[in-house]
Amino acid sequence: MARPKINVDSETIAKAEEELKKIKDSKLSIQLKAIIAAAEHPVENVANVLKVSARSIFRWITKFKEGNVEALRDRPKGHMRSKLTEEHKKEIEQWIVSGKNAQGETVHWTLKGLRKEAEKEFGIHIGITPLWKHLKKM
Repeated sequence: MARPKINVDSETIAKAEEELKKIKDSKLSIQLKAIIAAAEHPVENVANVLKVSARSIFRWITKFKEGNVEALRDRPKGHMRSKLTEEHKKEIEQWIVSGKNAQGETVHWTLKGLRKEAEKEFGIHIGITPLWKHLKKM
């Protein structure tokens, strides 16, 4: 008698992938499993199962040989510093709270308006997205 076939639906797959993301160092576990599997199976097959490129697996193997597990860990990535100083942020917050610009005129603020006012007052050209992110943190 044949073993009953279990059907895995897309909802189950999505849930499993979400849970995998929550596990600390899950990427590292997958990389180590890939290295082990590459010894017994063609790298292309392992790559297809893990949904990564074969080149990634070769890179993981090389890193592991050169520096062990620590070489596989993601290093912290830097980010650009904010163009707005803390003083600028406080002043922008005052503009929004009071509904007035630097000259004391009543204004209905938009991102574009704030951006233009910041450029005029501080001489800083800031994009809409970074400005929005600062506002979101306020």
